[in-house]
Amino acid sequence: MDSRHPTVYYLKRNFSTKNGSYINLIYRVHFPEVPFSLIPFNLTTGNNIGLIIVVTINSQHKPVLVTTVHTCGCYLAIVPTTYLPKKSLPTKWDGTTINVYGEKLPGNLDYSKATRPKLLIHIRPEVHRVMDLEIIAEQDFQELPDVRVIKMPLLPMEDLEEIPLGDGTTSFYHQEGILKGHVKGSVKPLESILLSLPILDFFVGTDKVFGDRKETGNPFYTSLKPWNRKASDMWNFSEFLEFWGWQV
Repeated sequence: MDSRHPTVYYLKRNFSTKNGSYINLIYRVHFPEVPFSLIPFNLTTGNNIGLIIVVTINSQHKPVLVTTVHTCGCYLAIVPTTYLPKKSLPTKWDGTTINVYGEKLPGNLDYSKATRPKLLIHIRPEVHRVMDLEIIAEQDFQELPDVRVIKMPLLPMEDLEEIPLGDGTTSFYHQEGILKGHVKGSVKPLESILLSLPILDFFVGTDKVFGDRKETGNPFYTSLKPWNRKASDMWNFSEFLEFWGWQV
């Protein structure tokens, strides 16, 4: 990971539920590391940590959901927008704030009030946790104080399978062995030591490919309970939403 030349990778996927058809706009970005620290304790310390942002668009081309998750499947947040019908919300949804392991995110994103609305994601330094989400007008973004804009190229996510290296290319992911489907160099030692036994996954916390588990051999599960591996797999987005209580 070279933070001097950051890149966003994207993927576009269609999916359907019993209520309609949708498009997911999926964005992936990686950071060099989460540094080791005892105070505060950085459980996720390690290299090549990543973040995925998914914007779900309905058949009227309106964003109805914004989903954020680390590329290990941890720290999931599903945030509705004002375009999502109330009947699609999970039972007992209060619409205030979402608590994601200590980070408080808004319970709703209002796209209706801004001219040319843009999604602004605030990321906590060092640990790269999503600490806030907001919708702002495009012109307001240009006028934010103390902000240095760095333009990032947008490349297809499949480019991660062929990263230039020397005279050839290499995959971002392990292609075989027990680490198949995981990001190279991204094992999180503290998570493996402290969480692998109850989670029944020695590589819990290790970043992974976002893809079909039938091909990758590695489900992108978002629930730490072993019996929820399949149902919480984010690749199958309609089943994933249903598992988490959404009736989209």
